[in-house]
Amino acid sequence: MIFYQNENAGKSYECRIGTYENWYISPHIHEYSEIAFTKKRETCVYLDGKRFIVPENHLIYIKPNQVHEYSTESSSVLCAAVFSNDLNPLFNYLTLGKELSCPVIDFSEHLSLLEEFENVDQDDKMRACGLLNLICGIILKRGVWTSTRALAQGREGLKQIVDYISNNFRDDIKISDLSKILGYHEKYLSSTLHSLTGMNFKKFLASHRINYAKKLLVENNLPISEIALESGFSSVSSFNRVFLELTGTSPSKYKHKVLNTNNKKQN
Repeated sequence: MIFYQNENAGKSYECRIGTYENWYISPHIHEYSEIAFTKKRETCVYLDGKRFIVPENHLIYIKPNQVHEYSTESSSVLCAAVFSNDLNPLFNYLTLGKELSCPVIDFSEHLSLLEEFENVDQDDKMRACGLLNLICGIILKRGVWTSTRALAQGREGLKQIVDYISNNFRDDIKISDLSKILGYHEKYLSSTLHSLTGMNFKKFLASHRINYAKKLLVENNLPISEIALESGFSSVSSFNRVFLELTGTSPSKYKHKVLNTNNKKQN
C-alpha cells in the first residue's frame, strides 16, 4: 500500500540524511525531493512501478510526489537524503516539467562529494545546501531529461488522493466523492491512480485499510471485530476476505507470524 509521509512535508530548509543496511521501505510518496546512493552492493528501487537497480557508487534521484519503494540486497548499504525543495530552487526551476529517462546516475567520479554530504552536520544548513546543489548540478548535467508536464500534474493529483484517503479511509468513500471534493473529473482521477500505482480506486482504498489494520493487529490487543470496524470495513467477514486477498493469509495468522518474528529478534 502506498502511504504519504507527512514528516517529509511542510517545512523550510530541511535536510535529513541517513545510512541504512539491508533496508526496505514500502511504496510511499512525500512532498520533498530525495536522493539515494548505494555504498555497498546494490539497491532495488521502484519508481512509479518501474524497477531500477542502483549499483554500488551510483545515485538515484526521486522527484517530489513520485511513488517509490526501496529494497536492498543482503549486506548492502544505502545512504538516503530527503530535503525540502527550497534548498535547491534553481535546480527545481531548470527541471520543471521534465523527467529523467533513467534516474540512476554513475557517481563513481564524485565519491568524495557524496561522502562529505553524508557526514555533513545537518544543522549546518548552508553547507548542506551547498553540497546538495553541487550534487544536483551533476545530476542535471549527466542526466537525460525529457518533457513530461502531464506526469507531474498526475503526481500532484495522486498526492491529493492519498492525502484524502489517509484522512477519510474509515468512511464509505467512493471515487465520485473524491471527484467532487478535489475538483477533478472522475475518469482523470481513475486513470491517474491506475497509471501511477497499477491499482483501481477500490483496491487502492482497500490496501490502505489493510495496511492500517496490520498496524493495529501488531500494536494492540483488540479483537478482530473491532479492528475491522476501526479500519473502515463494514463487517468482519468482508475484512477477513479482503485481508486474505491482499496478503495471502488471515488476520490472526498474520499477527501470530509477525509477533513470533519480533520475539525471535529480541531474543
